[in-house]
Amino acid sequence: MVARAELDAAVVGAGVKTPAGSTPDQLWANALAARSGIAAYQDPRLPASVAVVAGQVTGFDPLDYAGPADATRLDRLHLLAIGAADDALAGIDRPPPDRCAVVCGVGYGAAASLEELHRTVVEHGIRGLTPFSVPLNMANSAAAHLAMRYGFQGACLTISTACAAGADAIGQGLELLRRGEADLVLAGGVDAPLTLTPVLSFYRMGALTASLDPALASRPFDRDRDGFVLGEGAGFVVLRRAGDADRDRAAVLGRVTGYRATCDAFHIVAPRSDGVSARRCAELALVDAGIDTGQVGHVNAHGTSTPRNDVAEARAMTELFDGRPPPVTAVKSVTGHMIGGSGAVEAIVTLLSLRDGLVPPVAGYRTPDPDIGLDVVAGQPRKVSAQYAISNSFAFGGHNAVLVLAAAEETG
Repeated sequence: MVARAELDAAVVGAGVKTPAGSTPDQLWANALAARSGIAAYQDPRLPASVAVVAGQVTGFDPLDYAGPADATRLDRLHLLAIGAADDALAGIDRPPPDRCAVVCGVGYGAAASLEELHRTVVEHGIRGLTPFSVPLNMANSAAAHLAMRYGFQGACLTISTACAAGADAIGQGLELLRRGEADLVLAGGVDAPLTLTPVLSFYRMGALTASLDPALASRPFDRDRDGFVLGEGAGFVVLRRAGDADRDRAAVLGRVTGYRATCDAFHIVAPRSDGVSARRCAELALVDAGIDTGQVGHVNAHGTSTPRNDVAEARAMTELFDGRPPPVTAVKSVTGHMIGGSGAVEAIVTLLSLRDGLVPPVAGYRTPDPDIGLDVVAGQPRKVSAQYAISNSFAFGGHNAVLVLAAAEETG
């Protein structure tokens, strides 16, 4: 029989590029202090009637990670992914190339490049197109660039499950290790949708908050929430089998111990209001991890700050925990919604919570919603001594993904 620990993946590296910090330490400090990276979004092409806030990565210089040619040619999506992945892999001993894999979650894709290509065709015709037009915009382009950059010759997979993509990528990385198909997996997610067409599209859908106050724009589970904040960002982790990490004496941030995905099969953008599929996803992930709800110390919620999604998630978690859910936080309150990048970044924050025994507060949370029966952490970080936590990611299309995460060391 396989020992329980051999079914876990050890997280031996992590990197992020987010609106609230470009290293895990920066992001963690801002999350604990409820310092939001959300700000007014500036684009001279926006109609005068449209004003929005967004979560934009600042202080990121592509030249720190790429040469001048790539820094100019590649989409921001690729560059954010490279920056986060480089940081995650820094200083880590790697197995042979054919035993190293990449799993990359992407939701919206190379939005700025596609927009620019369309402008070029309209203004200059076919002669204005670069020969790199197709590979630059393929859905798998971020994963392919990462594999080529590091010479990884194992599986190279792209997961495109919208807002659940980053979490699904980590979950699929766990499965690659369990099946013995890889000895190291670079897994995570990225998106860079902050350009005219995506911003206007989400605005036209009515999904974005009407608030222009960065401190209150993203306030998951608050009574006065009215929509999400669109953001950009990337998060990647390096996964090894727990036993291999132990033998190599690798520094371990934490463990991925369970994962499952389900689908609402209900509506292209709206969640099931009863949260049944989301709850079942979490139940299956806990079974996969070999633990029960009583061992879960906190929940890192999907928490988009939209009226319907937050209520559906609250119902799912309330029923999952028999009416007594553990403390709940939501990272999007400081980063905005990074689409394909969110699930991976939130998993990293959950691991940091388990490491330090602190659950960060939900920034912007002021007024409890009577329809949400959750113990929302607000104001100050909450001390929680826990071995396990879950991180939820729910997406357009009805995609649900739940990761069960554990502290680096077993306790008790």
